[in-house]
Amino acid sequence: MKNVIRAVGLLAIAALPVFGQSKPQTRDGFTISFGFGRGSAGATCEGCDTDREGAPTGYLRLGGALRPGLILAGEINGWTKSETEQGVEAELTILTINALVQWYPRPAGGFFVSGGLGAGTMALDVKIPNAVTVSDHTNSALGYQFGAGYDIRLARNFSLTPFATYFGTAGGKLDSSGGKIDGNVFHFGLGFTWH
Repeated sequence: MKNVIRAVGLLAIAALPVFGQSKPQTRDGFTISFGFGRGSAGATCEGCDTDREGAPTGYLRLGGALRPGLILAGEINGWTKSETEQGVEAELTILTINALVQWYPRPAGGFFVSGGLGAGTMALDVKIPNAVTVSDHTNSALGYQFGAGYDIRLARNFSLTPFATYFGTAGGKLDSSGGKIDGNVFHFGLGFTWH
């Protein structure tokens, strides 16, 4: 039964671009997009090795079309995960805010690639119950991202946008110790785009 449900779902996803072709891919003026998904995050630091962890992700993009195949925008990407063990709560967050170029190789099509640079942060908050000490480690660094997606046009100015994006920080240092640490996230999901 699970295989039948999976097959029907895959057929529905495959049919969406065909359905979306009935609406023209026009892009003019202001655009906004936001979406949610799942991300795998990892960290690189001096003298440590981290396993990748999965958690929810999200993004928000605001911009404008310079022409039908080129959009300039600002985009926020975020990943966060909380865990509690023996009463100790830890939360890790990776966030980037980037200036972004989004390019459609075929302006009449829905496929795009994107890349951007800006600022990023990686924060670890540890809370110990009934204790005065709370550990808060934060770094600020260069932010970056690159990815791809496809606008499935469902209305004159609205698309569903499956996406895959890799974002992270570079050159980060912990505020508390000065040690180098950077985070990166590969996330994928579904966006809602108004052109």
